[in-house]
Formats: sequence, structure tokens, C-alpha cells
Amino acid sequence: MKRTVLMSIVFVLVLLTSVVVHTPASFVFRYIPPVNGLEVNGVSGTIWNGMASDFRWQGQSLGAINWQFNPLALLAGKADLGVRVSGVPGFSVRGNVGYGFSGVYANQLLLSAPAHFVQSFIPYPMPVSLKGQFDLTLRDYQLQQPFCDVLDGTLAWSQGSVDSPMGSVEPGLVMAQLTCDTGRVLVSGDSDSEALETEFNLSLSPDQQYSVSGWFIPGDALPQGIKGQLGWLGAPDGEGRYRLSFNG
Repeated sequence: MKRTVLMSIVFVLVLLTSVVVHTPASFVFRYIPPVNGLEVNGVSGTIWNGMASDFRWQGQSLGAINWQFNPLALLAGKADLGVRVSGVPGFSVRGNVGYGFSGVYANQLLLSAPAHFVQSFIPYPMPVSLKGQFDLTLRDYQLQQPFCDVLDGTLAWSQGSVDSPMGSVEPGLVMAQLTCDTGRVLVSGDSDSEALETEFNLSLSPDQQYSVSGWFIPGDALPQGIKGQLGWLGAPDGEGRYRLSFNG
């Protein structure tokens, strides 16, 4: 009797696994509630191993997305996917995303995007043009509305420049560490070039309040048009640093 029950359970598990593995992804996507700003078209394959040929966010095409389910994660109560997004020049995503008992998470997720592509998602007009490449590495991330519960990441801006009517500034390699503290996103970074040396800290709290602090030292390569506007910041300190601090 026990053997019959055991065999029945194994049969049911095998059957359910087979159904999941072979269920068309296009069928499943019909019943997923829409997410504002997200569009997924050209879905093929299965929910276990599939792709969408047109993946869009806020009307902007991000290319094609491929995913592969990690079956071992089910033993830990997680729905874990290895994802890869490609097809748009300079833009790519690869790593793991999933959903567990604590909600949405990501780990070893690498995102690379051109600066002009990132700027197109900034909701407020900027009187400058950004160039270069942004690379975001999320070693460990756990979502907690509105921002985070866990965040361990790095953001790099390489070969960058900021072009404005007063001139172009090349900050050099900008590196920032991303962490989370009781729901607040904390960013600390620096850069050093012939035009500018800087250190900065940013804090963004769950109630949408922010604070920014830091300093910069103008270099010989900083355009004269910008140097001529530094007077409104006051005098630099004994080390030639212009201090910045504001919040909102």
C-alpha cells in the first residue's frame, strides 16, 4: 500500500513537471497581468526555456530577451530565471532574477547601457548631453518597496563626457558603490581626471527624500566657460575643494 502511494506521488510529480516544462510560454503570457510600461512581444518556447523577440520598457526597445528556468531553485522555494537581453547596440543584460519567500530578487546581474540610452529614461529635461557607457553590477539585490531591503552593487561610468553650452567635461572613470540601509539607497563614489577630481555621496529614502554631499577640484582641462561660473559656489577650502551639499 505504501509503495503504491509513493509511486502515485512520484507519478503526479513527474506529470506536473512535464506539464510545466512543455507549457508554451505564449499561453502563460496571456494570463499574466499587464505591467505599466512593459511590453513583451514575439514570445516563443516554453516557460522553462523561452524567449521574446521584442522586449520594451516605456516604449523603448531593449532587444530580445531569453530566459531559462533553474529547477534546483524550486527546492528552496524560489522561481529563479537566468536571463539575457541583447539586440540593441551597446545595451545588454545577463544574470539571475527570481521570486522567493522574501519577494523579488536579483543576483550576479550585469547591465550595460550607453549614456545617451540611460538619459532617454530620465523624466526631467537636462541642459546637458551625456556620453560614454554605464555598467551596473548587482551582486545581491532584494526588493522591498519602494527601493530595497538588500543591495550590494557597483555602478561604473567609463569613457564619459558631459557636453553643455559652456563646454565639455570628461570626468574620467566614475565608480560608485551601491548599498541599502533600512530601505534607503546609498551611493558613494569618486572620479579623477585632468578636468575634475570629485567624491560624492547620495542618499535616497523610502519617502522620496534625498540628500547629496561631496566635493570637487577643478583641473586644468576644465573648460574656461565652466571655471568662470564657479564663483557662485563660494571660495574653495584650503585644499582647493568646492564643497557641495543639498537635499530635497
